Amino acid sequence: MSNTWIISSNGSRDRLVHARCKGTELNDLRVLVVGPRPDLVRVLSKRGIAFDIWREKKGRKVTTAGLDLLMPFPQKPVSIRKALAPFSQRNYSHVIAGTENGVHPAAIARRVFQARRSFATTALRCRDKLSMKQFLSRFDVPMTRFLPEYTTLSEQAIFDYLGSPVVKKKRKSSGSRGIAFIDKGSSLDLRPGGRNLLEQYIDFPEASIETFIQHGEIAFTNITQYVTKGQVNFVPACFDETTVNAIQTLNKTVVSALKIQWGLTHLEVYLTDKGPIFGEIALRPPGGYIMDALKYAYGFDPWEAFVAIELGEPFSFPERERRYVSVEVFHPGEGTVTQISGQDTLRNMAHVKAFKINVGIGDVIQERLGLGQDVGHLIASSPSPEQRKEDFSKTKAFFRIQTTR
Repeated sequence: MSNTWIISSNGSRDRLVHARCKGTELNDLRVLVVGPRPDLVRVLSKRGIAFDIWREKKGRKVTTAGLDLLMPFPQKPVSIRKALAPFSQRNYSHVIAGTENGVHPAAIARRVFQARRSFATTALRCRDKLSMKQFLSRFDVPMTRFLPEYTTLSEQAIFDYLGSPVVKKKRKSSGSRGIAFIDKGSSLDLRPGGRNLLEQYIDFPEASIETFIQHGEIAFTNITQYVTKGQVNFVPACFDETTVNAIQTLNKTVVSALKIQWGLTHLEVYLTDKGPIFGEIALRPPGGYIMDALKYAYGFDPWEAFVAIELGEPFSFPERERRYVSVEVFHPGEGTVTQISGQDTLRNMAHVKAFKINVGIGDVIQERLGLGQDVGHLIASSPSPEQRKEDFSKTKAFFRIQTTR
């Protein structure tokens, strides 16, 4: 077996195993999935690849998996290593993280099982927003001001530095869950050793860039426009050339700084008057039905691409978009559903590719605490950016979910 050594951030040596990464024979592959996603499971099952699942949330048992175990994802490496005991005799060639919470446990699991290796520090920096921003600020990556919750500054000094409101968010969370906006005069409720991040608030349009990375090189990117954050996305975005180039340059800087060797990243940016600035990055497939949108926009299966990238296999990406896709996520707000109109009309529209609604009359919709909560979604595909805007206006006019509180 061919081995080299990498030097970790603490100076210790870690063996990097190459032989398994190169094996493409089906019998050589056994994957541990940390945080399953339905389409990830679909591709592994379709390809006949042996795989096991470690999940932290209850879900339907996957019959094609060898093991499907429900256990919490610990935070500390020593606890993660202990949690991996039930999988210790499985001889994994690869470990794939499908969810945000699975990224760090997956990086530790790769070391434990001597599977295809990634840097644990990179996984942590793509998970812990404070570590992420502290590290990237050393590379002159433009970003908003920030402070750790455990800062020794007074609340007055914090507001003086960050402005009002202060954005308080969990360091290890995804989407909008756990975010608070605290105005000056209200208590920040800071705790010694607290695990939150304090950020400057800015109000600008947002976008994201999705990046497939192979062997340390960017193989494919897409820019997504957040038309209405948490509700409406356009894939691909149609920004001017200057904006596109600036987003691409920022993305390259971040990917290079983090030394990401392979995987799929989802980097969010604010589109300020002075150019895009960094929001955060995740090392896993994006949510918000962006993966579905990529399929319709570019004509390839992004989940097949994701699995190929994770297994170290070649994948042929399209050179450009074929269609212009809009994604709308439905959540009318907390309340009881009194009327749903326009469903049949939407289903018969030629540009509508996917439409799903999960509630009916009389159902109670809970408050939306995170971007991952919705009661349905719609995906539409159009031949041009102009037609996309027109088609989106049509769907908005026809469909409505009415609630009462």
